[in-house]
Amino acid sequence: METNRSFARRVVIAAFISLLLVALFLLIGYAANFFFVVFGGILFAVVISALSHWVNRKTPLSYGISVVVVVLGIVLLIAVGIALMAPAVSRQADQLAQSLPQSINQLKTSLQQSQLGQRLLDGIPKNPGKILSGSGGSQGILSRATGVVSSTLNGLVNVLIVVITGLYLASSPDNYRKGFVRLFPPSYRDRLLGVMDKCYDTLKNWFISRSITMVVVGVTTSAGLALLGIPFAVVLGIIAGILNFIPNLGPYLALAPALLIAFSQGANQALYVFILYMGIQSLEGYILTPLLDKRFVSVPPALLLFGQVLLGILVGLAGVLFASPLIAVLLVIVQELYIKDWLESRRTSKENSN
Repeated sequence: METNRSFARRVVIAAFISLLLVALFLLIGYAANFFFVVFGGILFAVVISALSHWVNRKTPLSYGISVVVVVLGIVLLIAVGIALMAPAVSRQADQLAQSLPQSINQLKTSLQQSQLGQRLLDGIPKNPGKILSGSGGSQGILSRATGVVSSTLNGLVNVLIVVITGLYLASSPDNYRKGFVRLFPPSYRDRLLGVMDKCYDTLKNWFISRSITMVVVGVTTSAGLALLGIPFAVVLGIIAGILNFIPNLGPYLALAPALLIAFSQGANQALYVFILYMGIQSLEGYILTPLLDKRFVSVPPALLLFGQVLLGILVGLAGVLFASPLIAVLLVIVQELYIKDWLESRRTSKENSN
């Protein structure tokens, strides 16, 4: 009788957890923008808080003053970087924007010279802009322009909310942590605070790891492209570094414009650029990332890829961008609250009772 009750209780718990997961995915689907804006604010707060704690430890400044110093330092660093690099990067970016259509036309001309290439071109719509807009002429152009402006403003507003939320959270993190755990019974609060600290460390270590890989990929890509004589090496390197923020998918997105530019200089150059990018990604994937994961944080690659695909389907680009840190945090929560506090504690209690 007792065995039947234990089995029924496990079934009920499993069903309850399944319903919670379904509810979570539905929440992400229906309130995706809110969910990922909040998560982005938390991630930004972790970065500001980690830097502020470091300044607080290394100087006699209080934590509050350290937050102000860190924020002003970031603003100053961005301003100096823009002042020093903006003219060259802007000039290369404009030239790149003008060169890409020419490279695409050259690629089309080359494809038309072969039977296989002609078949590929026949499968491409003659006027994709008209299909996407759903109408032609000035009405289609106006519709697309309105959509671009609306998306840009929405993105800027979301970034502003993330920054403001992150600054509020980083200014007094203990108040928010303690306020959150007060929603739970007193006996669970210390344990939840410990789990939140581990989540904080995981996000901090993840950001350090991603930042290092982004810088290394960006610098090596720019240097390699410059040695190959590819135009716009700096801009293409910056694109590669930024898109490396997205594991698995980002490097291939960065490869596309570089291949187009290289192809305009010949098929051999395109092949060299392809080998360069694959070599850099191999070094990053098989040497740099494992070393950083061993030092900082590790997310199973297959699980990360599945998470990117799932969140990309549910919420689009935001899901792909935040899949890696979100999965890293979820792994900590599952490991601490489910595996340790539920599965292993039940096994230990059964062994003690026997």
